[in-house]
Amino acid sequence: MTKLTEQEIETIQGFQQQTQNIIMDLGKIEIQLIDLENVKSQVKDALTQVVKAQNEFFKTIEETYGKGQIDLESFTHIPSEAPEVSEVPVVPFTDAEIL
Repeated sequence: MTKLTEQEIETIQGFQQQTQNIIMDLGKIEIQLIDLENVKSQVKDALTQVVKAQNEFFKTIEETYGKGQIDLESFTHIPSEAPEVSEVPVVPFTDAEIL
């Protein structure tokens, strides 16, 4: 048997160290991805709650003012019976969504 040279041994050890470092980095990335998925889930839950509260609010507005839309510039109610041509964005009560 012939022993490898010091340079060859150091090269092999360098590859081993690089491989270990990469494995450690991948593990850290996986942990970060798990954390991000948890945060993403929490944000989605918060969005669901906001949309639910918004829809409930618009139902009470509809009960008070009738079917229609809200002019988001002047915050006035526009009844469904009297459609108004406007370039101002409006939000239907029953179809309110967050974009």
